[in-house]
Amino acid sequence: MHCGNGSSMKRKRGERVFRFESFCEQGVPCHFHGCFYENIMALVEFGNAEPSTTNKATKCWSFRLELHHHPPIFVRLFIVEEIIALSPYRHCPYCRTIGWGHHMICNKRFHIVLSSKGKGSAIPMIEGLELETIFRGTDSANKLSKSMEPQGHLMHGIMHANGFGHLIFVKGIEAGSEHLSGNQILFLWDRICNALHLRKVSLIDVAMKETMELRLIHGIAYGHSWFGHWGYKFSHGSYGITEQMYQKSIEALQALPLCLLLPHFSCSCHELPIIVAKYQAICCHTLLTLGDLLRFMIELKNHLPMNSTTPTMEYHGIISEATCRWSMKRVEMAAQVIVSELKKTESRWTSRQQIRDAARAYIGDTGLLDYVLKSLGNHVVGNYIVRRVVNPVTKVLEYCLEDISNKALPTCNNKNTVRFRCHVTRAQLSRDLLYLYKHVLKERRPGFTSGIFSSIPMAVRIILDMKNLIKDHGKESRLPGRIESGTNRTIELMCTVNITGEGKLPPYEQVSMQAHITIGELKRVVEKHYREMYLGLKSFTAEKVENKEAKDSDLVLRVVEPGSRIVIQGRVAVENGDQEMEIYESGNEERVINCRCGAKEDDGERMISCDICDVFQHTRCMGIADAEETPRVFLCSQCEHDIVSFPSIHY
Repeated sequence: MHCGNGSSMKRKRGERVFRFESFCEQGVPCHFHGCFYENIMALVEFGNAEPSTTNKATKCWSFRLELHHHPPIFVRLFIVEEIIALSPYRHCPYCRTIGWGHHMICNKRFHIVLSSKGKGSAIPMIEGLELETIFRGTDSANKLSKSMEPQGHLMHGIMHANGFGHLIFVKGIEAGSEHLSGNQILFLWDRICNALHLRKVSLIDVAMKETMELRLIHGIAYGHSWFGHWGYKFSHGSYGITEQMYQKSIEALQALPLCLLLPHFSCSCHELPIIVAKYQAICCHTLLTLGDLLRFMIELKNHLPMNSTTPTMEYHGIISEATCRWSMKRVEMAAQVIVSELKKTESRWTSRQQIRDAARAYIGDTGLLDYVLKSLGNHVVGNYIVRRVVNPVTKVLEYCLEDISNKALPTCNNKNTVRFRCHVTRAQLSRDLLYLYKHVLKERRPGFTSGIFSSIPMAVRIILDMKNLIKDHGKESRLPGRIESGTNRTIELMCTVNITGEGKLPPYEQVSMQAHITIGELKRVVEKHYREMYLGLKSFTAEKVENKEAKDSDLVLRVVEPGSRIVIQGRVAVENGDQEMEIYESGNEERVINCRCGAKEDDGERMISCDICDVFQHTRCMGIADAEETPRVFLCSQCEHDIVSFPSIHY
């Protein structure tokens, strides 16, 4: 571990302040070269140790992160070490859901919590109630219920000592954060994971934007979840959903042609043609599919100011030019008068001079009228486009209102097509996105039972059932193997253990050792490492290196190559009746899952077991909508069939 000079002196003088944008970048607060556990223990040395609490299972350090210097705005990052042997919650439900139930329970796990409070209120309650919230207060998909989410927390992640972690939740601006967006928080989390050499991180994607599931909107727009921008990829789906099914559903919804979508939906979704025409007017290329439209809308929204509001009629775009010397209120008043006069012409072309003369009865400033007439041309106003063309005969500018409320998507095949501009505010764009989400994707329409539209509900359901994501940070693939450090040469190996009678191999661990050690010394090093790492291996004894014919006196470098993988076989001594001790995250109970949807493994969704054969099936697949409808006695279809087929007993 190589840290900057004078860092300890700074810590003694007072609490250090780190820039939010650079925290855990290269060298901030130091360079990390070890495995995850070594790195995080080095990181907390730079934190402010919080006062001890009544909970002996936790230790806490905090970091003060500066968002802005003028005015000074701070947030506080907490790292809480949880000692599993003293914790009432040994098992991690997120490990079981993501498929890491075969991992052994670590001796420690670390909670990474970002609090919006920069001062005081030190420990963010990672004890007692919040531990219960994290490990018990989850719904059927292991998502924290809104009523139990900690107040004032912007992010919570869990990192196990073996380098596997979970991102529990992130709260951006729309979820209550005052200063930080979800993007900023995700970048911070990603920097921390990379700096500490975390191996893999999972998350359950239930991110919402207002009332829209982001994994559906972003899936259609970009082909992956919102978290995909940070490298999170498909792990496994719920209810038997496979990656191939997910990709096919994404592609089907992305490719829905707008030219077919509009005629079928315009009768019941009157605003749909207006929305499509509006964004086609802004876009510099033709929007052909639903995927094109959603992607353009999302990217446009990302470039709009956060505090933009939607006026009664949208005239803000015409005063965006630097040449405008009138107030917004005066420009809007003049624009309203001009549009009102154009409505009186009943869609007939009217000369600029006629409109100007009619408007002068209400607006005396002719300079203002000239400016608005020039700027308002080809501008979308409510359900109309203010068209402006030059009369080819008289060479005079003429204006007309074109009603677009019942028109389909304008095409750009004609080179003479008039390109008009449209100003859209962030609030209006959000409403338009919600309209598309609700009326095109979510509403079930009995009339659309055939053709390409009949597959929309099924494709949407498949995408929404894909919630489990994993990011592989790939630290194992970059194992250096050998490090030269002066005269003390060290080597690194990827080691795991095979416990006699268990049959499960825990994840490989990066273990450093002196280059000149023997096989016997190697076994002691691995033995010590695994005893310190895992709760159930405190009495582990290493016996031999599997598939290697080697004596304890042989040098390691003569038997294995630096950076290679080895398996150490050994046993765990049974002490004080600990044979029933649960050492795996999934526990000792082996669930048998055989659902009609095809699921064979636990995917975190709510299940019910048959009272005869103990086989688990999804409650949704069994038609059980909620917990209140759960029958007191439940029989799977097979057991129910077997009972019905029993021969009658006659007395």
